[in-house]
Amino acid sequence: MDLLRFAAAMTVAIYHFLYRGAQEGGYLDHTFGAAGVSVSLGYLGVNLFFMISGFVIIWSASGRDWYGFSVSRLARLYPAHLVAMTITFLVMAWWAQPPFTTSVFQWLANLTMLAPMFGASFMDGAYWSIVIEIIFYGWVAIGLLSGVLPRHTDSVVAIWMVLVMVNNTMLGSRPVELLFLTEYGSYFALGVMVWRITSLGRSGLRLLVAGLALIMTFHAAEVQRLEVIARLGEASSAQIVATANAGIIAAFLLAAVLGPHIKAGRWMLMLGGISYPFYLIHQNAGYIVINATAPTIGKWSAVALALALSLAVSWWIFARIEPAGRAVIRALFSPAARFLPRTFSRYPAPAE
Repeated sequence: MDLLRFAAAMTVAIYHFLYRGAQEGGYLDHTFGAAGVSVSLGYLGVNLFFMISGFVIIWSASGRDWYGFSVSRLARLYPAHLVAMTITFLVMAWWAQPPFTTSVFQWLANLTMLAPMFGASFMDGAYWSIVIEIIFYGWVAIGLLSGVLPRHTDSVVAIWMVLVMVNNTMLGSRPVELLFLTEYGSYFALGVMVWRITSLGRSGLRLLVAGLALIMTFHAAEVQRLEVIARLGEASSAQIVATANAGIIAAFLLAAVLGPHIKAGRWMLMLGGISYPFYLIHQNAGYIVINATAPTIGKWSAVALALALSLAVSWWIFARIEPAGRAVIRALFSPAARFLPRTFSRYPAPAE
C-alpha cells in the first residue's frame, strides 16, 4: 500500500506537469504534445488515493476510540499541510504573476484547511481532495463516538452505498454529494470492504457491498470523463476510461492481497510517508519552477527539476517536520482525553 500510495502521488504529479498545467487555466507556458495526452487520465490517481484511504482509515480506526482516532488524523495531516502550504505561499508571493498570486488573507484562511469556507481559494488546487478526506474522517469519528463503528461497519457502508447510488443516478443533489461524499464514496467504500474482507473474513453482505461499490466506481469514472469533456471539450473514450479504472482497482486489490505477505523495508515506508507531503507541495510550486527554468534548461529538464525538488522537500517534511509536529499535537490534545466520553473496540490493532 505504501508503494501504491507513492505511485498514485507520482501519477497525479506527472498528470499535472505534462497535461493539466497547459490544458487548464494556463498554469504552464509549455505543452508536451503526445506525452501529455498519454497521461491525460492521471487524475484517476486521486481515486486510487480514496480507495487506499478507505482501506487504511478503517484499519486505523480499529482499536481506537473516536478521540484517539481524531487526534491521530490531525497529527498526520496538519504538520505537513502547514509547512507545505506555507512554502507554496512563499513561492507564489515571490513569483507574483497570474495565475499564481496570493495574499496573507489567503494564507490565514488556508491555515484551517477549509479555505473556501472563509471566501478564499485553496493555496494549491490539490487541496480539494484533502477536504474530501477530512469529511470521511469526520464520519468515521462520529461512528466511533456513537459506537456504530466498528460493530456495524458493514451495515453502515451498505446504507452509504444505497445513498451513493440514489444520489448519483437519480437525485443529483449537490448538498448530499458534499455531505455524504457520494461522488467518490464508491472508492472509499470499496477500500473499506476490502479491508474488512481480507482482515475479518468474507460474508454475504461484505461481498455484496464490495460488488456494488465496484460497479459504482465505473459510474463515477464516467461522470468524471463527462466533466472533463465539459471543461476541455475532449476526453478519452468511455472504454479507455473504464479500462483505466479497472487498472487502478486491480492494482489496489493486488496490493491488498500481497501486502500481508511482503515485509515492508525502510525505503517502502519512506516512499509511502513522503507521498502525502509530495502531493501537497508539488503542484503550484512545481508549475512555477517549470515556468521559471524551462527557458534556460528546457521544458523536460524543468519538469525533472520540479519533480526532484518536490521529492526533496517532501522528504524533509516527512523526516524532520512531521515527527516533531505529531509530538506537539499529541501533547496539546491528549490531556483533554480524560474529560471526554470514550469508546473502544476489540478489533485488530490500528495502522499508523
